[in-house]
Amino acid sequence: MKNMPFDVPGLWEGYEKYFRERSVTSPRVVIHGGYGKRNTGDDAILNVLIDRTREHFPKARITVLCHGPQNVLAWYPDVQAYHFKSLGALKTILTSDIYFIGGGGIVNKINTYSGNQKMRLLDMKGKFLFMAAWLAKRTGAQTHFYAIGATSFPDAAVKRLARWSLASADVVSVRDPRSLRNLREAGVKREIIPVRDPALSLEPAPREEAVRLLKKLGLEGKPERKRPLLGLNLRYVGDPEVDNESTLREGARVTKWLIGKGWDVLFLPISQHPSKHLEDDLDLGRQLRSRVGDSSLRLLEEYPHPRVMMALLGELDILATTRLHAVILGSKMDIPIFTISYDHKVTEFVKLLGWENMLLPLKDFSLETLQSRLEPYLDRIHPGPPPLSS
Repeated sequence: MKNMPFDVPGLWEGYEKYFRERSVTSPRVVIHGGYGKRNTGDDAILNVLIDRTREHFPKARITVLCHGPQNVLAWYPDVQAYHFKSLGALKTILTSDIYFIGGGGIVNKINTYSGNQKMRLLDMKGKFLFMAAWLAKRTGAQTHFYAIGATSFPDAAVKRLARWSLASADVVSVRDPRSLRNLREAGVKREIIPVRDPALSLEPAPREEAVRLLKKLGLEGKPERKRPLLGLNLRYVGDPEVDNESTLREGARVTKWLIGKGWDVLFLPISQHPSKHLEDDLDLGRQLRSRVGDSSLRLLEEYPHPRVMMALLGELDILATTRLHAVILGSKMDIPIFTISYDHKVTEFVKLLGWENMLLPLKDFSLETLQSRLEPYLDRIHPGPPPLSS
């Protein structure tokens, strides 16, 4: 990852020249992605893209096409936001100057389909982004697939749309080597530029905001607290290889073991989707708490801004997580991270960091497998209770 730039070299300077030659001072910039659905990773990417746009085009008219426009506007009142399936979205697509497909895993085996497997060829999830970018290009926009993840193509229609839409885009950048290989194998022959995930450019909120959240949960920040703190994140997965009941059962066993070793455990819901059960880590956290005992497992029920979540990760002694952007944000906060991977995109990033010794597939997750990997780190941070005197 050391050789991967944080952004496409010369990208913004090229846009500045392009609009200067056309005497455009307030370009209409569209950022299209999975924002506003209470997913920390997607919302972190959006924050970085808005900041980068504002830095280079202070007068830009930014419009976000997303899942939850009301949530986007709550944090960014100076932009416009539309649901991606609205008339406002269509008008925005047709009148944009720059059209960003703004990062994240736009197609992969876990999240591509809405649930109707029999009608998967007609399912628009994983297809709409490609069609929207193609339409924006046809109507005069500069189009950019921005640091995308494309780790698998579960149906031929998605693969064909990707090949078709990416061929006509002005810029295509990807965030990991597997996505690059996958696009090549799908027949995308154009230039594809590897870059780092945009969330790696996010900066944490002031530490005081994280400490405030911890105090509401009865916990202290570093170095005031007496007991070490582990952050835990698990997720539901709609994959036949993964047993979600087993994830809950083993998660409860792991939590009880950690508490028995003298640790506090804080469950961090990285995704809190308002309607999709499989994307709602908060529901899983509540289920886990009921199995462990309400007073033992601390559960963050707020949905903080990604910058605040990042600061909160910095207050942990160690993190055990399934979610990609918990690893990405935590990797900047100088804490040990144990990753329980549910998808290729997670595994790819951990490999880029060189942390394979702290990696475990979710389907193999159990107290025993986690113990053998985590215990040396736990004992290094906190050696546990002293032995009983004879």
